[in-house]
Amino acid sequence: MQTIVMRDKQLHLEEVAAPVPGPGQVLVKSLACGICGSDIHMLKHADDYVPLMKQEGMMDSEASVSDFAVSLGHEFCAEVVAYGPETSQQLPVGTRVTSIPFILDGEEQVGIGVGPGLYGAYSEYFILTESLMIPVPEQLPSEAAALTEPLAVGLHSVNVADQDTDTVALVAGCGPIGLACIIALQQRGVKTIIASDPQEDKRQLAETFGATHTVDPQSQDEFALLAEIAGESKTAVYECVGIPKMIPDLIRRTPAGSTVVFTGIHSSSVTIEPMHATMKELVLKFSFYYTPEDFVTCLEMLNKQEIPWQKLITGRVGIDSVEGAFDALMSGGEHTKVIIEPWRKGSLQAYI
Repeated sequence: MQTIVMRDKQLHLEEVAAPVPGPGQVLVKSLACGICGSDIHMLKHADDYVPLMKQEGMMDSEASVSDFAVSLGHEFCAEVVAYGPETSQQLPVGTRVTSIPFILDGEEQVGIGVGPGLYGAYSEYFILTESLMIPVPEQLPSEAAALTEPLAVGLHSVNVADQDTDTVALVAGCGPIGLACIIALQQRGVKTIIASDPQEDKRQLAETFGATHTVDPQSQDEFALLAEIAGESKTAVYECVGIPKMIPDLIRRTPAGSTVVFTGIHSSSVTIEPMHATMKELVLKFSFYYTPEDFVTCLEMLNKQEIPWQKLITGRVGIDSVEGAFDALMSGGEHTKVIIEPWRKGSLQAYI
C-alpha cells in the first residue's frame, strides 16, 4: 500500500506492506482524512517534538530529528476490510466507520497518526481497535464523517470552559478548530461570540457558523473589544492559534476575571509572568483531544444536519499530491479544511 510519512521535516509518499490486524483489531481502508493544523505544526516544528517524544518514552533517548518519522492522519472515515483475531465482527465488511484515533494496547492508548509506530489515515489502509469503531450513518458523506474529530476538539474546549450562555466569548483564530469552538458555542446557546482572525474570509466564515462580532487583530485590539462588549458580564477566551508567543501576550491583555482555554498546539517552551494572571484572577485551562461522548455528539450533529459542514471543506486531494495541499494550507490562502482521499491520485481541487 501507499502511505504518507513525515520524515526529516518533509513529506514522503512511500510504498509499504499493508498492516495486519492483531487481537481486537480491524484493518480498514481510508476513505477520507482531513489535514489537521497539528499535522502542519508537527511538520514545521519537528525539532520541538523529539524532546517531548523522548520524555514520554515514545522515542529512544539517543534518537535525533532524523529518526522522527510519523505516518500522519487522525481525522478520518474508513471502510472495514478485515478482522483480526478475538473480534466480535458485529459490523459487516464494507461498513463505513469512524473512531477516536487511538489503538488500545492493554491499559495504554496509542495515538493514530500522531506518533511513531502506527500507520495513520494518510494511508490506503490502517488499523483500528474494534471496540472504538462507530458506524457512519448511510446518508452522511465520508468527508463529512471525517470532520467529527476536529469538531470534537472544539466541543471539548467549550466544555472545559463550562461557560454559561451570558458569558461573552472571544475565539482567537478562525481555522478549523476555532470554527469548531464557534460551532460548539452557538450550539450551547452562547449569545455573544467574538471571532478574531487577520483573514477576512475566515472572519466571514466565522459569522456563518455563529459569531456575532468579528475583529481583525492587526487593526483593532480584540481584548479591548471583548471588555467593551462584555461590560459587567463574564468573559471567556479560546486560544486556537498555536503560536507560543501569544500565550504571555494573551495573559497580559485578557480582561480580569476571564476564563482562558488554550486549545492551540504549543510544542515549544514559553515564559509567562504569573503576576499578570494572579492580579486579574484569570482561570487558565488547557484542552486536549475530547471525551468519547464529545466525539459521538459531533457525529450525531453532522448526521442531523445541524452543522453546515460543506462550508468547512474547501478542497480535496489524492494521495500523490498531499505535499502540494500542505503548501496551499501553509500559505494562508483560500483553504480551510482539505480532505485527503488516499484511495485515489489527483492534485488539489476545490471541494464542490
